[in-house]
Amino acid sequence: MDKNFYQKLSVLTLLIGILIGFNHCVTPMSSTKKSNLRFKGSEVNSPTTSNNTSGSNSSGSNSSSGSNSSGNTGGNTGGGSNALDSVTAFSQTVHPLTTANCVNCHGSFQPPLHAVADATQAHNEVMNTFKVDFNNIPNSRLALKLREGHNCWSDCNANADQMEAAITEWQRLMTDTSGGNSGGGSQVSGIVTSDSSPLADLWSMGGMGASGVFTFEANMAILNSPMVASTENNYNYIWVPNGNGGNLGNNNNAAGRAFINFQNQVVGNYRMFALVNAPNNNDNSFHMRVNNGNYAEWHIPLTSGYEWREVTTTANGNTVDFPLNFGNNTLEIRQREDGTKISQIVLSDDPNVNPASVSAGSIATITYDLSPILGYAATFMVEVQDYDTYSYKFTNPRIMASQRTRVEQVYPVVNGSFNPQHSTYSLVSMTVMPNMETQLSDRALIVLKDQGPEQDRVSFKFEVLSPQ
Repeated sequence: MDKNFYQKLSVLTLLIGILIGFNHCVTPMSSTKKSNLRFKGSEVNSPTTSNNTSGSNSSGSNSSSGSNSSGNTGGNTGGGSNALDSVTAFSQTVHPLTTANCVNCHGSFQPPLHAVADATQAHNEVMNTFKVDFNNIPNSRLALKLREGHNCWSDCNANADQMEAAITEWQRLMTDTSGGNSGGGSQVSGIVTSDSSPLADLWSMGGMGASGVFTFEANMAILNSPMVASTENNYNYIWVPNGNGGNLGNNNNAAGRAFINFQNQVVGNYRMFALVNAPNNNDNSFHMRVNNGNYAEWHIPLTSGYEWREVTTTANGNTVDFPLNFGNNTLEIRQREDGTKISQIVLSDDPNVNPASVSAGSIATITYDLSPILGYAATFMVEVQDYDTYSYKFTNPRIMASQRTRVEQVYPVVNGSFNPQHSTYSLVSMTVMPNMETQLSDRALIVLKDQGPEQDRVSFKFEVLSPQ
C-alpha cells in the first residue's frame, strides 16, 4: 500500500482515540485524581451560602445503614469534634433523597448505583463516578441531571435545588466544628407555630412497613407521561386524561406509568386495594404490578365517585397476591384505559383488612392554632404520614381564618431546626379568604427524620402570615 494510505489510517486512528477520550460516558481524561473529590479535612471547602447551614440528624434507629465508616472512600474529615466522616454525612443528606426517588433504576441495575440501601456502597458510587463537585456544588451531576429533566419526582428545578441543598449539607457536616446542636439544624425564629406532639403519638398504628400494612398517596408516585397528577373535590389522584390512547396492552410504550418506591420489613404475599374513580366501562382499568412481576389486568367494578376496590386480575376478577421483598420494593401503576383515576393505595398481608380504616388510621392531621399570631380566629392544618425509614410525608396544608389573611413561604421545623432541603412549600404565596378552608399546595412534602417518630415534634414557620 502507498504511503498516503498509512498516513490517513494513522490520522483516523488518532481521531477515534480522541473521541473516546472525551466521550461523556467515561471519566474525563483531565480528572484522573479521585482525591480531588474525596475531600479530607482542609481539602473540603466551606459552604458559601448562609441559607444552607442546617440539616437533619438521622442518627439512632432511623438510618443505621452507613453508620459504620470503615472502608469508605471519603475517610474521616477531621474537621472538628462535631464533624462527620463522608459516608455518615452522605447517609444523612443525599442518600435519603436518592433512595426515596431514584431506587427504581439506580437502586438495582442502572449505574451509578447511588440509590442502593447500603450507604457506603451508594457513597462510593457517587464519589468514584464524579457525580458531586464540592468546589462548585451546582455543577454536580446529581443536581445537573435533575435540572436537565432526568427522572424528576416533582418540579425539576425544585428537585435540583433540593439536591444542591443536600450536597451543601453533606459538605457542611464534614467540616462542622461548632460542637453545637447535635442535629446540625438551624434554630428558627420569626413567625413560628407551637410544636406538635411527638409524631408517633398522632398515629394509631406503628411505623410504615413494620406491621405488614402500607398506605400510599398515588400523587406521590414518579410519573411518566401521559400519566399526570391532579386534584378534585379534596381528592388528590393520578390518571391519564381521556384522549391519550384508550385501551392499551401492558407492553405498549405509549402507556402512562407511575412508580412508588418503598421499604418493607415483613416479607410475604400482600393484597392490594385502591381508592378509585371508575365511572364507566371505558374508564375503569389499570395494569398493576410489584417488583417487575406479572401485571394484574385490573378491571374495576364501576364506582360512584371515589370508592375502595380490591385489585384483581382479568375480567373475571380473580384474586391476586403481590409478593414483597425485604428492603426495596417498587409498585407500578400502568395505563390500560385512559380516564380512570386512582387516589390512594393500600398493601396489606391481611386479606381481610379494611382499606378505608387503614388509610384513615395511618395518616394524622396536625392542627395549629394561629390566633395568638394573627389576633383573630385561624387554624393551620396538615396531614402527616410515616413515609419510609428515613422520612415523613406531609400533604394537604391548609388554613381556615375569620379574616382575609396573606400567607407566603411555609417551612417545616423539626425539633426547632429547619433543613433547607424541605423547601416544597416555599413557593406558597396566596391570600386566604374569610371563613373558607383554603389549600396552600396540592404537593406532598418529604421531610427527613431527626430523632424518630417517638421524639420528633414539628412546627411550621411562615415568612408572611398577616391580615390583609
